[in-house]
Amino acid sequence: MAKPVVKKEYTLSERIYLWEILKGMKLTWGHFWFNFKACWRPGPHTIPTCWQYPEDRTREISPIFRGEHMLQRDEKGRETCIACGMCAKICPAKCITIKKAKRKEGDEEKYAAKTYAASFEVDLLRCIFCGFCEDACPKNALVLGQEYEFARYTKEECILDKRKLLMNYRKAKEDGKLKPPRKRVPVVPAPPKPEKAEKAEGAEGKKAKVAGAKGKKKPVVKKKAAEKAESTEKKEAAEKEG
Repeated sequence: MAKPVVKKEYTLSERIYLWEILKGMKLTWGHFWFNFKACWRPGPHTIPTCWQYPEDRTREISPIFRGEHMLQRDEKGRETCIACGMCAKICPAKCITIKKAKRKEGDEEKYAAKTYAASFEVDLLRCIFCGFCEDACPKNALVLGQEYEFARYTKEECILDKRKLLMNYRKAKEDGKLKPPRKRVPVVPAPPKPEKAEKAEGAEGKKAKVAGAKGKKKPVVKKKAAEKAESTEKKEAAEKEG
């Protein structure tokens, strides 16, 4: 069914549209003069002006920015990833692939846990940088750093293997751009129910079920008895008539 057409009669000011244009120009000029005055101030910029990138790289990146991935090490320089696969399972883009391996004797200085990632790959072309992998990691091993330059010349360069992920960590550590350890949200378990109350509730529930079942069966028995009595009466009446 077609929608009804509503004809609106515009006033003269609405048809000219001059007042709306003047309001828009006022807002534009206000932002222009604010930015023009701020660009002459000494010191770092504190307003959203155009940044002369890549010549000027002094802009500070937000500490919660999610950039290129990295695999972190512990204080002793050992790999903290245990290859549990939680990041790959929770990833909505399915861009993480991991192969798990067991630590051999003598490799305690390389890997912090009994298991480690034999291979770890992240496809930047599929990644949406949601941060789910970082939140799901139980060891805080996989982190999205502050590296924001993702331009590559080939598709193979966009796949971060384990070597590149560890190199990103080393580079961020040398530049002092490591994220502070994430604070875990305390999980408060629900208070357990008392066993006595559960047993009492269970016993009461069983009694109620049995009583309900008995109550339902009684009408059926009464109906059957009434039907038998009616059938016998009919037979007796038929015999008398015959």
